[in-house]
Amino acid sequence: MYDCIEAIKKRKIKKIENETFLVSEKHILKARNGDEYVGLKLKDRSGIIDAKIWNNLIHLKDRFEAGDFVKITGESNYYNDNWQVIIKDLERLDEKDVDKKAFLPSTNKNIGELEEELLGLIDSVKHSGLRKLLEEIFTDEKFYEKFVHAPAAKSMHHAYVGGLLEHTVSVARIASMLAENYEDIDRDLLVTAALLHDIGKVYELDPVTFNYTTEGKLLGHIIIGYTVIQNKIKELNLLKEETRINLLHCILSHHGEYEYGSPKKPKTKEAVLLHLIDMLDSRMQPVVDAKIDENTGWSDMIKIIGKAIYAPKKSKELL
Repeated sequence: MYDCIEAIKKRKIKKIENETFLVSEKHILKARNGDEYVGLKLKDRSGIIDAKIWNNLIHLKDRFEAGDFVKITGESNYYNDNWQVIIKDLERLDEKDVDKKAFLPSTNKNIGELEEELLGLIDSVKHSGLRKLLEEIFTDEKFYEKFVHAPAAKSMHHAYVGGLLEHTVSVARIASMLAENYEDIDRDLLVTAALLHDIGKVYELDPVTFNYTTEGKLLGHIIIGYTVIQNKIKELNLLKEETRINLLHCILSHHGEYEYGSPKKPKTKEAVLLHLIDMLDSRMQPVVDAKIDENTGWSDMIKIIGKAIYAPKKSKELL
């Protein structure tokens, strides 16, 4: 149920009859000959796929909007190295008729275990001011409920329910380990920054469509997160000025480069290390989770690294 996209990409089905999808994006476009068509991105729990409506536009194009659940009849094809769906008919569904928990992609990790590890990482921070800051942010019930279920990205990495929690714990876990591997690293500062670096994504991304909210489009998660942390620091008044500045610098610089949306480039040891860990985790997750063709041993193109990977089944002869 709700895994039609994976079946399409595995060549298990071509004809699509009354399958349910979420419309992640909808655009009215023009073909080279000037004819209008609708370009879509469809999502179910197994992935995301491009789709097009070429015919019967008068009856179909206004039946739905981005963010709607729809039931589709059509067929799939492979074009320009990508699978797509050609829609012949479409019906908008009431959200009440869709089991959202079953529909949305979700982390394959145990949420409860991730939450326990998150709390353990917070408790491991010895600096009383930094630990209090973490406790105050993560014990806010409204924030925490959103945080635990939020995706970490729209599509590139950890783009599923629980993805933000999984990514945050992974980055903080690696930070804790690597802080012991390099000299003169402030472990408490680094782990705190790791746990807080992406909290703005709670407000940047819609929890159902995973599209950017208006706040996300206009401000972005780095500025949103910086503002939340700065306000909480001022409210608690527990951090010395140097600690406050160093922590906020880590948050503002964790994307590393201006072209990647980073307001500042990392200029402290902790900021450089946080950026590298964040980049490592965001790129390795899609690689580790890539679906491998059983016949060829190759994955589809992995967008975040710009290439496919080769991972054939291990032969008994090599073991």
